[in-house]
Amino acid sequence: MTEDVNGENTRDEATGEEEGARLDPEPEPRGRAPEPGHGHTIVLGAGMAGLAAADRLADQGERVTVLEARDRTGGRIHSVHTWDGATLDAGASWMRGEENNPLSHLVREAGARTAIFNRSTETAYDPKGRRLLFDRHRRNMEDVNLLHEHMYWATVSAGREESMDQGLHHALYDVNLVRARARDAVEIVHRIAEADHGADTGEIAFTAVGAGHEFSGDDVVFPEGMGQLTDHLARGLDVRFEHVVLSVEHHDDGVRVRVETPAGEETLTADRVLVTLPLGVLRSGQVAFDPPLPEAKQGSLERLGNGRLEKLFLRFDEVFWGDAEVIVHLGTEEGTWFHWYSGQNVFGVPVLVCRNGGNAARFLADKEDGEVVEHAMESLRGMFKKAPDPIDHYLTHWMDDPFARGGFSFNAVGSGDEDRVALADPIGERVFFAGEATDVEHSATVHGAMLSGLREAARILALD
Repeated sequence: MTEDVNGENTRDEATGEEEGARLDPEPEPRGRAPEPGHGHTIVLGAGMAGLAAADRLADQGERVTVLEARDRTGGRIHSVHTWDGATLDAGASWMRGEENNPLSHLVREAGARTAIFNRSTETAYDPKGRRLLFDRHRRNMEDVNLLHEHMYWATVSAGREESMDQGLHHALYDVNLVRARARDAVEIVHRIAEADHGADTGEIAFTAVGAGHEFSGDDVVFPEGMGQLTDHLARGLDVRFEHVVLSVEHHDDGVRVRVETPAGEETLTADRVLVTLPLGVLRSGQVAFDPPLPEAKQGSLERLGNGRLEKLFLRFDEVFWGDAEVIVHLGTEEGTWFHWYSGQNVFGVPVLVCRNGGNAARFLADKEDGEVVEHAMESLRGMFKKAPDPIDHYLTHWMDDPFARGGFSFNAVGSGDEDRVALADPIGERVFFAGEATDVEHSATVHGAMLSGLREAARILALD
C-alpha cells in the first residue's frame, strides 16, 4: 500500500482496494432503546466501571446513556499516543497476574496485545549511587518478604485505628532486623506501600496489609495502551463526551441528571442512574445530590483514603541504563524516584518511567514540571554519572484533574471494608454506585473497577 505526497488514498496493488475503503466499519448502535421489560439507565463516567456496566446493560436489553466529562473514554485509564508512535499509559497500566485475572477475558475479546514486564533483571543502587551486589539486593528483598509475612499475620488482631507504620515496627522487632538490613528493608516496605496505596504507611490502615487478592501468572502491560479496553467496551454505545455532571435528583418516578455541555446546560431523565465517579470527585461535593447522600455513605466517603500517585516519563536519545527493566534507588530525597521502569522493550523507544506516591508525590506537587524533571535527573545521575538530558518528558497531574482528584482509593486509618460496602449500597431502586472504591476485595485496580460495574449491572437487571 502506498500514499502520495498529498496524503490522499491510493490503490493497494495486491488487493485493488483503496486505503480509505478498508477502515474498520462503524460498530452497530447498542443500548439506544429499551427492549420489552427493560428501562433506561444513565451511567455517570466512561471509565472501566461505567463502561463495563453499560456494555452488560446494553447487551441485556437496557437503554443506556453514558455521560463523560472528558473528551475520551477511560477515566483514570489514559493512553497517550506520542513519541514516534509510542503509547504511554499515564494512568492505570498493569494487569497483575494474567492467568485467572477477571480482566483477561476482556483483554482477549478486545484483541489487546500484552507484554510481560521482566522483574528478574531488577538492579538496586545505594544512596551514594553504588550498585548493590546481586546477593545484597536479594537479601534485602527476602527481608522485605519476611516483614510483609509477619505484618500479614499480625493483622488478625489489628484494630481500626492502627496504622501500617505501627504494624511495620512490630514486625521489625519480631524478626530482629538491625542496622543496615533494617534500614534498607524498612525503606523498601515504605516505598512499596506508597506505590500500592498512594499514601504513607502512617496514613494506611494496618488491616489493609494483604487485603488485596492476587492472581497467578505474569504481570503484563499494554504496548498499544490499556485504553483499548475501554474503547472496546464503548463500541456502539451512546457515550456523550464533554458532559460534566452538575447534579443528580432522584424521586419515586425516576432520576434527573443536570449536565454542562459545550452547548450549555441540559437535564436528562431516566429510570435510574449509575454513579461511577472517583472517590475524590464524590468527596469534593462538585456533584450535588437531591436528596443528599445518606449519612452512612457520606461518612464512608470521608473515612476512606484518596491516594496520590503521579508518573513521570522521560524520553532519551539512547539507552544508558543497561539491560535492567527495573531500577531501585535507595536513600533518595523524601523517597522520590525510588522505582524506575525501563520502557524501551514496551514502547519501542528509550523511555524511563517512575511512579511517586504518598509523601514523595506531595513533595513534588508544588514544583513546576521543569523542576520535577531536574530533580529526577539529579537522582538518575547519582546512579549514572553521564546520563544525558532527556529530549522530552510527560508528567501526570491526577490530583489536580477535576474529574479524578486523585489516583485511587485506599483503606485509611479508621476506615474498613464496611465503608466500601456502604459506598456501594444503592439508594432505593434509583441510584446505584460502582467504581474501584466500592469493591472490597479488588479496590484500587482496573479489574476491581470492572467487577464493580458488572455487579451493579446485575443488580439493575434484577429489577426488571
